[in-house]
Amino acid sequence: MKTSSPGWRLLALALTAALSACGGSDGGSSQLPKNQWTWVDLAGTECSDGSQTGIAVNPGDSADVVVFLDGGGACWDTLTCFTAGTAKPGPYGRTQWEAQRNAELPGSLFDRALPGNPFSQDTLVFVPYCTGDVHAGNAVQSFPGAPRAWHFKGLVDVQKALDFVAASLPAPGKLVVSGSSAGGFGSLLAFDLFRTRFPSVKGYAVDDSGPLLVGNDINPAIRAAWFASWRLDQVILPICPGCAQDLSKLYPTLSQKYPGDRISLLSSTRDVVISAFFLLTPSEFEAALGRLTTEVIAPLPNARTFLVAGQTHTMLGAPQRFTAGGVPLVEWLRRQVEDDPAWQSVGP
Repeated sequence: MKTSSPGWRLLALALTAALSACGGSDGGSSQLPKNQWTWVDLAGTECSDGSQTGIAVNPGDSADVVVFLDGGGACWDTLTCFTAGTAKPGPYGRTQWEAQRNAELPGSLFDRALPGNPFSQDTLVFVPYCTGDVHAGNAVQSFPGAPRAWHFKGLVDVQKALDFVAASLPAPGKLVVSGSSAGGFGSLLAFDLFRTRFPSVKGYAVDDSGPLLVGNDINPAIRAAWFASWRLDQVILPICPGCAQDLSKLYPTLSQKYPGDRISLLSSTRDVVISAFFLLTPSEFEAALGRLTTEVIAPLPNARTFLVAGQTHTMLGAPQRFTAGGVPLVEWLRRQVEDDPAWQSVGP
């Protein structure tokens, strides 16, 4: 399969819209102080190197819960995982989480002091990303010529995070599953998992810069490698059999299964990172994004898009920078999660 090394490096350096943390814990909600970040080690989780990881939790004053899936690249063979280094391999624990604190929390959508932040009162859950499988893998692969096995355990890590949320936090009033870049893809792939665990809540998917393009707009070799290396079939085919050939079918599948929920996609029209990731030029990506938004998402009654012109990648890390159709991103997201009738697709 042909690859583009500059594109892979760009993906590896993609902005991780994220959060902050303090402290450490391996216990339940009684040990988690409100409005503070606490790192929680979770038994059974794995980074790609086999080391244990966990989650960071910041309990809020409302009953609503926002889960954020971190971003940072993807890989599926010796070249992408080890030679090009397109994915963060681990370890990822309390030390790595705390290293993100000062650089990435201020000004992000998970900064409680951000003006107009619709999540300012919510419980925030950060799921790190150190598996290279867009939070959807469940396999250990030994690639030819690779120095070690690669643990694609993103699906398992999400399941362990979900187990903690269900067992150790109050039942959510509303549930937002979000993510940026690789985590944006993951937010859609994991949405059914969360909604199955919490069937009676109102759900919201916020996919920041992880578009599941139509059919072969995602290179067929890349798509096949995802399914083979990550065992993506385990997470997606039970609810979307047609997704093996067209991952964009997941949008109508989720829309129809959860008609009371709301699903959003945030993207720039020529995202330089995602276009390189899919081996597309920026103009080719713009055309593919247009097909996705007009042919797949626009007909859905409960899905909307927030599109900005240009080549930027991810928005949740600095939402005040983005406005589309005269609507600031923080206001647009407020309309989504508060079920405002004014929530509509916006952008060029």
